[in-house]
Amino acid sequence: MNHSLYMRYFIFSLMMLLTIIFAVQVIVFDQAYLYGENELMEDIQLGILLAVAIVFFRLIGEKSWSIVEHSAPSLMLLTNLGAALSISFIIREMSCKDTEVDWLIFFVDGQGYKLLMLLIWVPLLLKAFKFKHEYISIVKKSILSSTALFLMAAVVCLAFSALFDKEIIVVEYFRFYEEIAEINGYCFMLLASMSFRKDMTLAVCRDAKAALESMSSTQESSIVATESRA
Repeated sequence: MNHSLYMRYFIFSLMMLLTIIFAVQVIVFDQAYLYGENELMEDIQLGILLAVAIVFFRLIGEKSWSIVEHSAPSLMLLTNLGAALSISFIIREMSCKDTEVDWLIFFVDGQGYKLLMLLIWVPLLLKAFKFKHEYISIVKKSILSSTALFLMAAVVCLAFSALFDKEIIVVEYFRFYEEIAEINGYCFMLLASMSFRKDMTLAVCRDAKAALESMSSTQESSIVATESRA
């Protein structure tokens, strides 16, 4: 069993464990403060999103896409989009109202948030438009890949969370359901980021078998190098 599969099992187990623990604490023991602003559930969300951002940032360099040099520019940009998405969610989940730092409050909790999102996304989307045909091809080829399925699951969880956030569904502990859905959604984003390199490489690679062998050998070399340093 390879390392990535172990990590998937770990994250799925973590999702179940967090859901059960928080459900018991909130619903059974009435610990409603856990899903309050800047409380434990939001802290966990930020931690998961930070992990997603780190995974994507580690993939931005050309070395990550050396197997598919012909598609490296478009895949690096796609990686940047993934990193930008996680950063956007991090800023969205942050709350700096209690810091009394005016410029930080402006960009995180005020009108500056929209301006910041425009500054992040407009340049990236304009660049992405240049690769639109390649991205359409990638979507067609990877629609049933692990990355795509995990992203779909993340969208479902976040959409479910939005129903509670906008108070379209109002039940007892609806704020808790909003936060736990977000935790699970961000975990699915983390799973998607972990399979992103493999699935995107296979989507653009002409020889899937050779690509898998190359990635496997690269991973083994990395593990050996890490062990030798230790």
